[in-house]
Amino acid sequence: MTNEVFEKDSTMIIFNGSIHTANEENEIVEAVYIVDNKIRLTGTNEEILKLKGPTTVMVDAKFNSVIPGINDSHNHMWETGILLDGIVTLGIESIEELKLKIKEKLSSKKPGEWLHGGSWIETQFKEKRMITKHDLDEVSPDNPVVLERIFSTCVCNSKALEKAGITKDTPDPEGGEVGRDEKTGEPNGLLFRTAKQLVRNFMDSPFGSDPFKMDPRLDKIIEDGINYYLSFGITSVVEPGVTPAIMKSYMNLKKSNKLKIRTNLMPNWHGFAINETKDFSNRLIKESGFYTGFGDEWLRIGALKMAIDGGLTSKTQFSSWAYKGEDNPRPTPFRLDLDKLNQWVKEAHDSGWAVGIHVMGDLAIERAVDAMYEAFLDNPVIRRHQVIHSYYPTDDSLKKMAEMGVVAALQPAFIYNEADGYYDLLPEERLSTFLPMRRYIDFGVKVAISTDMPSAHTNPFWGLYSALTRKGIQGYQLGDDQVISLDEAIKAMTYYGAYMTEEEHIKGSIEKGKLADLVVLDRNLIQIDQEEIKDTKVIFTIVDGKIVYESN
Repeated sequence: MTNEVFEKDSTMIIFNGSIHTANEENEIVEAVYIVDNKIRLTGTNEEILKLKGPTTVMVDAKFNSVIPGINDSHNHMWETGILLDGIVTLGIESIEELKLKIKEKLSSKKPGEWLHGGSWIETQFKEKRMITKHDLDEVSPDNPVVLERIFSTCVCNSKALEKAGITKDTPDPEGGEVGRDEKTGEPNGLLFRTAKQLVRNFMDSPFGSDPFKMDPRLDKIIEDGINYYLSFGITSVVEPGVTPAIMKSYMNLKKSNKLKIRTNLMPNWHGFAINETKDFSNRLIKESGFYTGFGDEWLRIGALKMAIDGGLTSKTQFSSWAYKGEDNPRPTPFRLDLDKLNQWVKEAHDSGWAVGIHVMGDLAIERAVDAMYEAFLDNPVIRRHQVIHSYYPTDDSLKKMAEMGVVAALQPAFIYNEADGYYDLLPEERLSTFLPMRRYIDFGVKVAISTDMPSAHTNPFWGLYSALTRKGIQGYQLGDDQVISLDEAIKAMTYYGAYMTEEEHIKGSIEKGKLADLVVLDRNLIQIDQEEIKDTKVIFTIVDGKIVYESN
């Protein structure tokens, strides 16, 4: 290789690294050589430094870890952008602290302007209770405020309820509930499941009621989310449950060269969205000619997003067992018609579509996997369907998943964010078996780790820490039977996310010929104590062979 070639090509060398290739052997090397947007070679410092040319960009990893670009395989990036413009409640330790944050944020807003925020859960607060309108009203008398809980619930202040016309006489919508004071029957500010749309219809936000309506703010909102994610080393995202309007905004960003994160879009299908557009979804599958995998390495159509049950902490999962202190399993507010589930999954499978189904409880997982299995037996093609969240799988479900190549999109970030409250929620025997990543892997099921921001923080190293320790933010541990190794966790954060979207041949590991998406960290993950992993920071994020984020 001559200097003349170096003058023509854009080259980069990362050296002095502990480089986790995430290849088949989980090899660790010292250096990597990049030409244009592809990895050309990996090896020792001595081998790679010989290739330095006059214009080569040199990145000294200083003996810290380098990993493939993080593939967040289930993450609502556009919603994150909205929260960044409002208030992110993750990490706030008390309701009193939350009030101060709201007051501070409203100081720059005019009376009447909406404040939207979220990602809270009651167990994060020292008060250990849900927020109500009374808490918010103290600091927001003149502005409507809506704060999203991590799953299927939001809390509004009195001004927001007034704007939405929600009163004591407002009936509960189908599939939802308006929270009420037990004594007076007045709304307490909490809106559950489909009731959230009662206020969304009036919010000055892209959380509107018409999924086809373009909001000119969406492009900027998503761009803000992208730039935020790059600071955490995230180079690929699977965006679940998108509407036509959101799809159009991603296309706009790609066209204007602002889509700096590789994105897979999962269109809404049955059960996911509050404001579903079944006609659009069905026509997309049956008439459009599109299918999972359409697009390029920057923007692709992924699996169809479906949902069966609710959540664990909201006590709406479809489960065969009861919560702690309760005698019987709770009735499940199903998000789709279970009698039609097998038909819908087969239609998708036969039309070239993968499906990704939100499931929490063991019975929900069984129904989803059995529907996939029935379609697979009739048409034995590997579609790389996904079970999403999937907290309590049975042995039978795991065997079927392994046989037909179903990927488990799991979120150890939920352990970090929520585990400290599980002791009061779950029977003792259900604590150590929650989100059993070890069992999935031992059964031969491929696991892709994600954060599901805004249901948990998009910091991937918090999830990595919990995958390795099974500990929550306050130190509560869910036993150690289901811990996985560092190599397994890195591969789940990177390679298997690419596998899930049928892109493992172009990304997900640091190997010759693959796209040059890499992350340089501020510490060596092998040498540090596990407790330090949650404090990991990103020094450089490299996408397509270019440094797109550099820490201060």
